[in-house]
Amino acid sequence: MLPGLSPLELGRLRMSVGYGQNKKGRLLSPIEVGVLLQRACNAGSSLDECAKEIRIDATGLRRFLRILELPDDLRHVVSWGSPRDAVGFSSAAELARIPGADDQRTVAKAILADGLNSKEVRQIAQLRERSGRPVSECVKEVINMRPTIDRRYVFIGAIVDESVQQALAGLPQRERDALLARGVEKMGLEGASGRLGPKFFTLVGDESFGASMEHVGKQDIEARLRVYIAECIESA
Repeated sequence: MLPGLSPLELGRLRMSVGYGQNKKGRLLSPIEVGVLLQRACNAGSSLDECAKEIRIDATGLRRFLRILELPDDLRHVVSWGSPRDAVGFSSAAELARIPGADDQRTVAKAILADGLNSKEVRQIAQLRERSGRPVSECVKEVINMRPTIDRRYVFIGAIVDESVQQALAGLPQRERDALLARGVEKMGLEGASGRLGPKFFTLVGDESFGASMEHVGKQDIEARLRVYIAECIESA
């Protein structure tokens, strides 16, 4: 057992990151893993003790703690693997090495819009550190080194109602994302998927999503999704 965690929480950690876990059935997002690890550490556990209980090496656990340094409005987009509508865990760990929340936001948007992988994010961080140039210029340089560019459309909206924010904060990431997916389907937005956090939501899609945004209107997308999410929270 780990102090600060219930047996259920420890079990979810093991199923999400431990050796031999089913990668398709992860119960927790990377951020949720980091939050539980931080709680265990705050309660007196060392990383080595956490690693032994969760059955993973301590070096890997440090990456989960590192991504907690990302600003709140980026946390909800961190996911496993290399999804088109989110920032993959490996990319998020590299992103957290870039100093400054604004620069992290710039690179995160490029990850979503241009499909940057973790190696490219690391290149941007190194280029920024060595050259001292603005991070936006570093992003452009790394993208321009590609043989082809796959452009995506990104929409970021905010949840402004505090009661809705509190309710969303109490839901696991997978349930928030499912709620957002239903809202996107209800609105008829094509080619889009995304992530829903307590205070922000992000949609990413292809050309058809770009056309849908133009048809629906960007302001209407944010307003209608806010209403839908609030109604679902209220009815629950």
